[in-house]
Amino acid sequence: MSLAMHHPEISTIHEQYLTISRIAREQFAGEAGGKILLCAGPCCVAAVVAASIAGAASLWIDADAEALRAALRAGFCDFVVSTLDEALRILKNEVRQKRPVSVGLCADPQLAVREMVERGFQPDLLIALAAGSERELRILIQRGAVVVPERSEQERDSSLLCWSVDAEAAQSLPRIARIAAEALDPERPDTAARRRWLLAAPRYLGRSFARQGCVCMDHNESAAFVTQVRADNPAVSLTCNGAGI
Repeated sequence: MSLAMHHPEISTIHEQYLTISRIAREQFAGEAGGKILLCAGPCCVAAVVAASIAGAASLWIDADAEALRAALRAGFCDFVVSTLDEALRILKNEVRQKRPVSVGLCADPQLAVREMVERGFQPDLLIALAAGSERELRILIQRGAVVVPERSEQERDSSLLCWSVDAEAAQSLPRIARIAAEALDPERPDTAARRRWLLAAPRYLGRSFARQGCVCMDHNESAAFVTQVRADNPAVSLTCNGAGI
């Protein structure tokens, strides 16, 4: 029986995105473009979408064909293929031009990861490798891959401010995103990444989040944002860490 696609919360995607962006700042000279994230097994949607928003490519390996097709239909994944050769061909073309792309490979995760390692394929980022791939994980890390960790407590200090609109989302959400971008503190090291999220996220979040947006803000940023967005669009629904504002 096919497993249902794991549908992530927008907050989970945002957290994954911030973590990938931080790794890019610290280890890839601030550039996620041209990098590849490997995720093998279920529950990879958040990582795949986050990687695309950050500008990276991703390969999601899952034996559940229906979960992959559901992600494709929802707009979370760009391609679903059935062979490793197909997946690597797509990745090679896009990575060379530093363009984000997400590829779903329908295959046994453990066997596919083993074949990838034997063929010398080297991702830059790793998350949620399937059980039984511990040897391959060690080899990939020795070759230079970075494991994407859970967010640290320090990274969780900022509050997640979310918004949604009931009508005219195509017009309202870009205005709200611009207000949010202007409210962000330019001195914070993650502000460029947060502004990228506001600009790029709608393209990759799919139809499921067509009326929603979010970004992490500190108290001063959120106060400025809420004041301005209420003046611009008093009907917008705002929440901070799940509580209404």
